[in-house]
Amino acid sequence: MFQLHPYQTELVNEARSELQKGKHAVLIVSPAGSGKSVIIAEIARLTVSKGGHVLFMVHRKELVEQITNSFKKQGVDLRHCTIMTVGKIKNRLGELPKPNLIITDETHHSLAKTYRTIYEYYPQVARLGFTASPWRMNGKGLGAVYDSMILGQSVRWLIDHHYLAPYRYFSINNVNSDQLQKSSTGDFTNNSITEAIGKTIFGDVVENYQKLANNQQAILYAHNVEYSQRYASEFNSHGISAVHCDAKTPAKKRHEIMSDFKAGKIKVLCNVDLVGEGFDVPDVPVVMLLRPTTSLVVHIQQSMRGMRYKPDKTSIIIDQVGNVYRLGLPDDEHHWSLDDWKETAIRIITCQSCFATFHKWKNVDGKRVCPLCGAPAPVEERDYDGTKEQVKAELAELSTKEGRLTLLANKSPKRQRSLWTIYRVLVAQKETNQGNVNYPLARAMHIRLDQTKEISDDELREFAKKSKQSVSAVYYSYRIAKSKHVPKEERKQAWKRKVFNF
Repeated sequence: MFQLHPYQTELVNEARSELQKGKHAVLIVSPAGSGKSVIIAEIARLTVSKGGHVLFMVHRKELVEQITNSFKKQGVDLRHCTIMTVGKIKNRLGELPKPNLIITDETHHSLAKTYRTIYEYYPQVARLGFTASPWRMNGKGLGAVYDSMILGQSVRWLIDHHYLAPYRYFSINNVNSDQLQKSSTGDFTNNSITEAIGKTIFGDVVENYQKLANNQQAILYAHNVEYSQRYASEFNSHGISAVHCDAKTPAKKRHEIMSDFKAGKIKVLCNVDLVGEGFDVPDVPVVMLLRPTTSLVVHIQQSMRGMRYKPDKTSIIIDQVGNVYRLGLPDDEHHWSLDDWKETAIRIITCQSCFATFHKWKNVDGKRVCPLCGAPAPVEERDYDGTKEQVKAELAELSTKEGRLTLLANKSPKRQRSLWTIYRVLVAQKETNQGNVNYPLARAMHIRLDQTKEISDDELREFAKKSKQSVSAVYYSYRIAKSKHVPKEERKQAWKRKVFNF
């Protein structure tokens, strides 16, 4: 049997307590690599030991065997468990034993119709859901299927207490971001990623691996099969053993590849959406991100793949597509909620020649220029046609104190979803002389008031605790900000009156 860590035992007890209080559906949020399968297996064991039957749902067939093995190791009597993919369960409703508890892993998928059909078929059965990130690109919260949420320890806490490995994060944006187009799902289309990356990145990928990875094993995430195969070919041409693998690779061949990778015969495993959610792959110290994404779920799963704890291990994350600038570092704080959320911020670019602001650079003969004055955009590492510029940007380490501060300052405070995260961005902008920020706390409160109209007592107290300020001082600042706050719509109307009455 597994010996649960104290924080894992605490999550088990909190989940049981919520159900005992009468909550029907409880969401448990715990970071990638925190051992959710161990927690799930222990909850299943406790349920079965009391005569209950567990229905466990996964969204991919590869995960069925993995969780079954976890249940066996924890001493769960499998005769009282149903472990299937969500599709198979839906097709067998009425044939399966009625459960006493439904457990859903990777439950950020559970707003889908198939999941909800199962939940509705068992309306009286208690449910637990597990995820590392209760976040969906369409902005829908999980409050439609869960009525309570339990937060596990943060990534930073797990690193500090030696449950996750520390990391170094290196990034450069080797893509032309203006060419990235979103599909109906909200993520970037494969065709636009191909155009944005270009055709000359392959040698750079190998060069950066040799510079930073010190010949350690690595997992590389590509956006399509063609590019994954080309990355593997480039590594092999430099004498570094690499292989491509994807979901369509025959099972026997895939098993052989994973065995060779585990044995150390393969240095770099190039894949497309295979080594992702919950997939059991040998521990590696290096991750290479070559798939631009807008999905926080995908980013967390991929960037943290190399952070399983081992003594003296430091994970190396090489992000050559700038995902970190959209989605942050692995240990960034997130304000998780069951509620819907909406991004209202719009990307604004400022020309450094005429100081005009606009949404996109103008493309003239393959060059980016200001649409008003025609001044060229700052030189990047690549031009629009995918060829190298004479000035080549270097990978920047963003996991250092200075790198974190710069990364934080480049975020939009209006995209943050709590007073604390808004405040942190504004403080970083003040310290780096960006955004003309003089009074971060007052400005943070006004931004938060635009979002919520009222800041709750819980949020104010949480802010006081994290900022190490007295509760009374925070409340005093809030009262002043609220008395002076002009709602966003009123500001818009005032601006229009000024514009049209001069």
